[in-house]
Amino acid sequence: MVLHDRRGAASVRVFVLQAIIQNLPSTGTHLKALLIRHGLSNARIGDPNARLDMRDYFEFFEDAARTFEDQTLGARLGFALRPGDLWPIGLLLMQASSIGSALSYYARYATAFQTATTFSVQIAPEGLMCSYRVYADIRPTSLFRQDSEFTLACICGQLRTAFDNNWRPLEVRFEHASSGNESALQRIFGAPVRFNQARNCIVIDRRDADRQYRVEDREFINILNQHMASIIAASSTEVSATEQVKALVSVRLGLASVELPDLATEMGMTPRTLQRRLSEEKTSLRAILRDYREQLATAYLAQGNMSVEDISAALGYAEATAFSRAFKTWTGSSPAHRANSNDGNKHSQP
Repeated sequence: MVLHDRRGAASVRVFVLQAIIQNLPSTGTHLKALLIRHGLSNARIGDPNARLDMRDYFEFFEDAARTFEDQTLGARLGFALRPGDLWPIGLLLMQASSIGSALSYYARYATAFQTATTFSVQIAPEGLMCSYRVYADIRPTSLFRQDSEFTLACICGQLRTAFDNNWRPLEVRFEHASSGNESALQRIFGAPVRFNQARNCIVIDRRDADRQYRVEDREFINILNQHMASIIAASSTEVSATEQVKALVSVRLGLASVELPDLATEMGMTPRTLQRRLSEEKTSLRAILRDYREQLATAYLAQGNMSVEDISAALGYAEATAFSRAFKTWTGSSPAHRANSNDGNKHSQP
């Protein structure tokens, strides 16, 4: 399979793949065969700043886990990365005064790594929630497993290196189902690991996040900030307003406001400008929210492990009755009816 570079398509920077390949077992013929199978010649992955198609990246990562017979490959490689592997953002994390500050830098510049994904930091009752989500229209979503575990492990590993090697999150959550490796992942992360969750996230104790470890070198950090901002700005022309709004909705829904003024502020523009840009792209915030909520609700009900109340909260509804009315408008049936139908289909399978 040959990798593609399509302008505007979901993509990942080559340096991410380089870091993964450098940490794969190099003895024997497995690695060489894997690279050939995915069209990864030395010339193809020589430029760390080049972009690769996101689907091809996901397929390579999943194939690597099968090739080396290691379903925890993504998580292990995430902890193996060094700050220098993360381009200039690794230096920012090492300069940050606290875990909370480091995560805010990561959230601000995550789009320099890859498009069609989001990383956010939100305060929740259980602690500071650092969420990661792929919103690219790529199926099946089982292709996201290794990348999701790799990303959260990478963040945890960088925090340990930058602040405290004994630090551990309170909990780690994944959207995907378990593959029977819960115990191994819990040993790797040093924390409870949950599957079939509403979002991929790390839950961090607020006291750990706020603890001050060092005084930031503001002059150096400003230089790094300017460099990272210029990279983001150069890439922003490839991302439509619709895609930016989808990204924000995917990480804020159920945790923070998804009203037009708040999203516009996050995107650095006025609400009127955002509304106009969405209109020019033949959509609206209301349509984006409707489609995304229907998509998530259908997926959650199909999983069968969340109550209607939990789904309602995850979709940002104040009351379950409001969600039920909306779902019936979208699909013609109630959430309870859909859940019962899914459960019946599961039991009828041989």
